[in-house]
Amino acid sequence: MAHKKSQNISIVSGWIQKAEDDLSFAKDAFADTEYYDHICVLAQQAAEKYLKAVIILGKGFLSKKERVHNLIYLSNLCKNYGLDLSQFEEELRRLSEAYIPARYPVGNLISFTKKDAKECLGDAQKIIAFIKAKVKLK
Repeated sequence: MAHKKSQNISIVSGWIQKAEDDLSFAKDAFADTEYYDHICVLAQQAAEKYLKAVIILGKGFLSKKERVHNLIYLSNLCKNYGLDLSQFEEELRRLSEAYIPARYPVGNLISFTKKDAKECLGDAQKIIAFIKAKVKLK
């Protein structure tokens, strides 16, 4: 049993490291680029990876239905493991809604602005700070 728990901690640590890499790159890029859509994607991905880390910590794995990009859905799953992110519903929704149009040319091509990127980055940072304060992930 201890081996499985240490294996889960290792997996969770991997998710956290990837999330931190995404967030760090997004912050660095914000100062040096006009590829604001990429910053929005990275911000969404950082928050998503933290949410998935909470789920893995809680149950040991991600099921196929949890391999999604909808942050509202993932945050609702996190409630099962003692993390209530309902106060961040607006931020979670904004990041989720930015993900697909920032990544793919669907429908009308959307151009993301510096303001959009700043908002996405700020949303991700708030959500991640809250998770770090509430959940022992490492």
